[in-house]
Amino acid sequence: MLGKLYKKAQGATEYLIVLAIVIIIALIVVGVMGGIPGIGGGASGRSNAAFWANQDVAFTSYAVSAAGTDTVILKNNQRNTITVNDLVVNGVDLAAGESVAAGGSRTYTGAIAACTAGQAYSYAASVAYTDSATSASYNLTGNGQKLEGNCAT
Repeated sequence: MLGKLYKKAQGATEYLIVLAIVIIIALIVVGVMGGIPGIGGGASGRSNAAFWANQDVAFTSYAVSAAGTDTVILKNNQRNTITVNDLVVNGVDLAAGESVAAGGSRTYTGAIAACTAGQAYSYAASVAYTDSATSASYNLTGNGQKLEGNCAT
């Protein structure tokens, strides 16, 4: 009789351990996906930054500040010089008609948006440009990827 009781206790213990492992894995997945505020929320911002940094015409760095001195650094990752026809962030035109050499960068500044220091932001961005070698025009909109970060002081 005592042997049966030990087997039931062992079965219950194994069940509780497996249940605990499943719950821990579920919490990790939810946290990484950003389902819990404050846990994993930066994953989306890092993903968007990586997306924009690896485009043919890339945003390698950007900052929005409470002081209103907002900066976007655009890099030409192509092998030909391009002409930036239009650079828009949050509906604000930052540039038009400027050339960027192959592998070169250009810094654009302007008042993109009013924000409070530490406040999170997420702004749509697009770049319309022309390849100087082929005269072909392109418009990079990011397909839903936005520039995300926290407002600087």
